[in-house]
Amino acid sequence: MSIPTSSTTNLPQGFESVTIGAGETAISYIIDAVSGASHANRVISRTDSKGDRADFMIRNGSDQIEVTYTLQRSTTNTILPQIGFGFTHDYDRSGTPSSFIVKDVTVNRDKDSFDTFEVVAIRKAYQS
Repeated sequence: MSIPTSSTTNLPQGFESVTIGAGETAISYIIDAVSGASHANRVISRTDSKGDRADFMIRNGSDQIEVTYTLQRSTTNTILPQIGFGFTHDYDRSGTPSSFIVKDVTVNRDKDSFDTFEVVAIRKAYQS
């Protein structure tokens, strides 16, 4: 990631790192941001005799949770993560890492964020 001479020289390098893949395919990246729910819930509505909403309940949902990471390359020649690669990370600061699989990778390049990319990961197991 080359930094233009007109920009600030102390561009922050994320807040922590994550390694995606395993063994010889393991590649380290720098995390700029992470966003995702810890739990998936669903709302069940109850209606009155006129069909109007009277009450609701919140129950555990069964939808897969997707977590979005904004990552930087750790070096200028670091390749993008591969779809289907796995990794673990404590994204919600629960104290225990969860297991993920890379679903999508989107490259973002602009004058402010330089060369970052977003990774959408599907959570396989919470606090695995």
